[in-house]
Amino acid sequence: MKSRKATLVVIEFGASWPRWLDPSHSGDMAVVAQHYEGAPSSLITQVASRVTRLEAKGWQLKGIVFVSNGRCEADSTAARSILAHGLLSRLRAAGGGHFALTVDERHGRRASHNLTLLAESMARAAQLGGVVLSNHAAERAPACSLESAALAS
Repeated sequence: MKSRKATLVVIEFGASWPRWLDPSHSGDMAVVAQHYEGAPSSLITQVASRVTRLEAKGWQLKGIVFVSNGRCEADSTAARSILAHGLLSRLRAAGGGHFALTVDERHGRRASHNLTLLAESMARAAQLGGVVLSNHAAERAPACSLESAALAS
């Protein structure tokens, strides 16, 4: 089975598709969107199941886009951190890639700040694992081309 390089987009409940991400220029893409308001940790299970199925079909994740809904309560930030760090570990194990964290600026400065803190907590592990980490908190324009960053890995 031929390996297919792919991007995984994870969208928390209530978050919107990032304006800077053009799916028509990003190659193979899989999306896991939390369509119901449940426990923030339920997204962890959804993503783990989807990643397992994709890898069983020969998909190799080279890019991840994590779209935050901007919620700042303890349960949401904890689940977001666990999921983001787990996905980073997956990318590192696969030999690197690109990981983008994003939140819409309409969620405010606190949401952007929390996402920046998450990115800072991931930075060292990303660097050691060959993962290009980017934070699109409150950005309207793309900071980089996800496709070119993922293909360079």
